Amino acid sequence: MKAWPIGLVVLVAAMAVESLAQLLLKIGAAGGSGILRPTLRGMIDRFLPPDAARVWIVLGVLAYGLEILLYTFALRHLDVSVAVPLGSLCFVGVALLSRLLLGEAVGRVRWLGIGLILAGTGLVAL
Repeated sequence: MKAWPIGLVVLVAAMAVESLAQLLLKIGAAGGSGILRPTLRGMIDRFLPPDAARVWIVLGVLAYGLEILLYTFALRHLDVSVAVPLGSLCFVGVALLSRLLLGEAVGRVRWLGIGLILAGTGLVAL
């Protein structure tokens, strides 16, 4: 089976949703929005109490459910030998989201690793 563009687009969307799911679970495991960047926390706390850990966990589990649906759809259009390696894009998404939303430090060596993952996934997708 040939890797079709729709499969690649859906797979990238699945990896973005999985990255978000990981972040939502992290926020829930930490007890709520207290680990978010202050600006983002202020916006979120208008809608959710700061200690709403269960809500974050439920959102994370729901996001994983959506990711499974998207990934399954992507498998209809992609070879498994392409889809599984491209799943490593989740590592890239988690690093970016944790930096942007949580303010976590991502050092040079990690950015180099992320660049290598991107290069490898690019080669696999060819």
